[in-house]
Amino acid sequence: MSLGVRIKIDADSGVLPALAKLALERDDKTALLDEIGINLTENARLRFGDQLSPNGQQWKPSLRAKLQGGETLRDTGRLMASITHRVAGDSVEYGTNVDYAPYLHFGADIKAVDGAYLTFKIPGGGWVSKKSVTLPPRPFLGLSTEDEETVISIIGSFLKVQRATQ
Repeated sequence: MSLGVRIKIDADSGVLPALAKLALERDDKTALLDEIGINLTENARLRFGDQLSPNGQQWKPSLRAKLQGGETLRDTGRLMASITHRVAGDSVEYGTNVDYAPYLHFGADIKAVDGAYLTFKIPGGGWVSKKSVTLPPRPFLGLSTEDEETVISIIGSFLKVQRATQ
């Protein structure tokens, strides 16, 4: 799986320093990282409903969302549905492989390549030609304060279970 935009959490990251000190069996560590990945993925998807970046900043509404009364970054739901995670060794990463995700996440200036203008259909009907279009950044991946608390809680619960079974 190639992730076009991803966030990686590993044993060396500031969020999981406890993992580096844990002497866990491989299966236990994989289960812990998988649970973290599941929760981070779900939290990222929930932010689409709130229209917020991980730092709590409201996304700038898209023209399509304004004209159609919909939500920004949720025209078809493909981007949100594509967010997934994977555990690899001592790390977990989550993100998406949707090819246009980096442009939506980081923003972009799009200019015509063939010809002087970009021509595209706008929501509500009609066509428009522009020399360029600027997409503002709308970060949808990252670690919010809530995400960090979730990760710490998962690790704490995991350690309690580990101690109880020993």
